[in-house]
Amino acid sequence: MPRWKKKGSREIARSTLFTMTEDDVVMPDGTEKKYTLIDFPDFAGVLPVYENKFVLVNNYRYPLDEYVLEFPAGLIDQGETPLEAAERELEEETGFLLEDAKKMCTYHPIASLNTQTAHLFIGRALEGGQKARDHGEDMKVCLVDIQEAYQMLERGELTHPHTMLALFFAKNVLTYFR
Repeated sequence: MPRWKKKGSREIARSTLFTMTEDDVVMPDGTEKKYTLIDFPDFAGVLPVYENKFVLVNNYRYPLDEYVLEFPAGLIDQGETPLEAAERELEEETGFLLEDAKKMCTYHPIASLNTQTAHLFIGRALEGGQKARDHGEDMKVCLVDIQEAYQMLERGELTHPHTMLALFFAKNVLTYFR
C-alpha cells in the first residue's frame, strides 16, 4: 500500500524551541486531511553513575508547577555529537564530568508529531566539573541510590518518561559501572 503524500505545508507557529507546521496530505485510500507537526530539536541525556548512585536532577517544570526527578539532558547544539551534548549537559547541570560513556538507545519520543531523536547514554560521573546552568533553569542535584531509584520507579514516583526508559535500558549494563 502506498504511503501518505504531502500536497503542501505551511508554518503556523514558531518559538525559540519549536516550529509548528500543518501539512495537507492524501492518505493511501485517497482521503485528504490536515496533519499538524510540532518539530523539536534532537536531544541527548545521560544516566550518570557515581559511587552506586545515579546523579539526577530535580528539575522545576513550569507546566506542572512542580519539580520532576530526571537525568541530566538537553538539546544538541549545532556541530555537536549526541555524546558531546550529553557530556556538556551533565557538567552544566550537575558539575560532574562523564567518563566511560556507553550509548543505551536512540528513539523518537513523539513520532506522531515530529522527527525528534533522543540519544540516551550511561556512564561514570566524576567530580571536578563546573556548573553553568542556562538562565531560568531551576534544579537541584540529587544522588539517588541505584536500588532506591528502581523502587521509586516501581512505586510510580518517577514520572519523567525519558528517565523511566533510561532506567529500563540501564539494567542490562549497570554491573559494568558499579
